[in-house]
Amino acid sequence: MVQIKQTYKAVLALTLFGLLAGCAGPNPLGGPPVIDRTSEKTASDNDVVAPAPPEQGVAVTPSQRGLVIEQVPEAPVAAPGRQSNSAVLALLDTASQQQRQGATREAASSLERAQRIAPRDPEVYFRLADLRRSERQWYQAEQLALRGTDLAIGDSVMLKRLWTLIADIRNGAGNREGAAEARTRASRY
Repeated sequence: MVQIKQTYKAVLALTLFGLLAGCAGPNPLGGPPVIDRTSEKTASDNDVVAPAPPEQGVAVTPSQRGLVIEQVPEAPVAAPGRQSNSAVLALLDTASQQQRQGATREAASSLERAQRIAPRDPEVYFRLADLRRSERQWYQAEQLALRGTDLAIGDSVMLKRLWTLIADIRNGAGNREGAAEARTRASRY
């Protein structure tokens, strides 16, 4: 069953790629050109390019001038308490219980598994950073929290939590100046 699905996906992908690639080159039938709008510059009427692979997050839409390729923005990461992945929620709950029971290794394992499932979820990075902070692994804790800030853009509640955690981490590591800077950043949210 799995092999049939993989074969079906491969055939579908090759067919779609073939159709789109055929639009990119000179078309003897005079079909519409493919216009690339994935770059920052504005595409002109003469910008004819091959389509990007599907894993690059693009959408192909027809227009009067031809096919237009546009970048599709990534889906925003859900705010804490609103994760859509039940496996991640279960792992976060399990990690909390394990941490309360003093089983920090097991909690770390659960959180790392959640991270593999949802690598763009800032809540997972917050929880991992907080665990590393409690273990006095200052550098690793700060790096995880900073990665979380990169993923939490637009989520002011999570950004405030992360910068407050970074301040606590830096304070614990003896970096008073860095802690003050992080508290200032946290207060902006």
